[in-house]
Parts: sequence; C-alpha cells; structure tokens
Amino acid sequence: MSRKSLVLLLMTVTCSAQAAEHFDGTTWWDTVKELSNDKYEGRDTGSEGLRKAQAYAVEQLQKAGLQSAGSNGFYQPVHFNQYEVDEAKSSLALVANGQAKTLSFADDAFIGTRATHASVTLSAPLIFVGYGLKIPEKNLDELAGLDLKGKIVVYLAGSPSDIPTALASHYQTPVERWKSLRAAGAIGTVTIMNPASMDIPWSRISINRNHPSMDLADAEFTSGVVLPIDGGATAGRW
Repeated sequence: MSRKSLVLLLMTVTCSAQAAEHFDGTTWWDTVKELSNDKYEGRDTGSEGLRKAQAYAVEQLQKAGLQSAGSNGFYQPVHFNQYEVDEAKSSLALVANGQAKTLSFADDAFIGTRATHASVTLSAPLIFVGYGLKIPEKNLDELAGLDLKGKIVVYLAGSPSDIPTALASHYQTPVERWKSLRAAGAIGTVTIMNPASMDIPWSRISINRNHPSMDLADAEFTSGVVLPIDGGATAGRW
C-alpha cells in the first residue's frame, strides 16, 4: 500500500540583498495571488503545477539576491512514502445480530490513508465515545469509565463548544487524539463528520477520498506514534 516517490523542495539560507526600507504588503499579496492561480493546479506534490510554482519561486528568490543551499541549486531531493487505498480489494461492513450491512465507499464511508498505512483484515466491536477527547486543562475526559480495549472507537469530528479554540485544535490532531485512545486500549477509529460543522460537503470528500497521501520517509520527521486503522467518515446514514 506504500511506495516511495521523489519530489523537489526549495531551500535557501542566506540573503545578500538589502532589506526593503518599507513594507506595504503589496509584494507579499501579489505573490500569494500568483501562487494561488489556477494555472498551478493546486500545486499537488510531484505534479506539473507544483513544478511550475517551484520555477516561479526560484525566479523570485534569484531576483531578491538569495543564495541557494540545495544539492542542485535551489532544489533538494526528498524521499516520500505515498499511500493509496485499493478499493477494488477493500471492503467495509457493519455486523449486528449476525446480519452484515456492506458500506459503500461512495455513499457511506471511506478508509483514510492518513492513518491507515498497512493492508489489514480487522473485525472488532465498535464503541461510541462522543468527541473522544481527553483535555486535562479543561478537566474533560470522555473516555473515563469506558472499556476500549480491543475496540474500534467511533467519535464525532470536532469538539465541545465550550473548549477554547487553541486547545480544541491541539487535541483534535490525529496524533494527540490517538495517544489517549491507544492508551485506553483502542485499536482503530471511525470518524463521523458533523454536517453542521463541515467545511467541505460529503459529496466533495467522497470524490477526493482516494487522493494519495504522502509522508516524509525519514523517521526523523515522524512523531513516533503509530496511528490506528481509520474507518474514515460517514455520510450520516449510520
């Protein structure tokens, strides 16, 4: 399910040009508008659009008098691991009272490549844990009293409305959330998107669900935390 790819990253370290005497934000905003132009096609890693954006960035750095620090001028080869789910060889199903209900990858759920980095066959009980958050600073522990050992936890995306934004953003990250769930014995997660707070509608998420994800291959850049099997998100039919 994983393979290595090679992309080029831009690197600079020193500057020989004098700092501008006055900054009015115009140059910065012009650069933002340029790099967000549709001609760069989203600048996806390894894409032709990204290569065009790199060329533009290099041109601007050269104009500014910056000195390159890459192995090939401003470019530095970096290894990535790429992950993609083979849905033709994958399936999801809910089993209750001996009856199995197969889930549609297009309409019901998907397998998230951000957390699932291996080919596995898994059957385990589901347990709903609300938002599944443990936030000591607010004395919040939604896992207290729950037996999660050997179970797949089902949680709502987001956080309680009374949790400050900074804390909520931190503890909702996959690594932080999984630390508490793993410590409690969970072996996987299923995320239920909240339609009231979704920035991207399910129809768009479903279309892009198989977009490959990438991580830096060097262990130096990983958290050291093995993420769980992730059941992705539902369309609200459960």
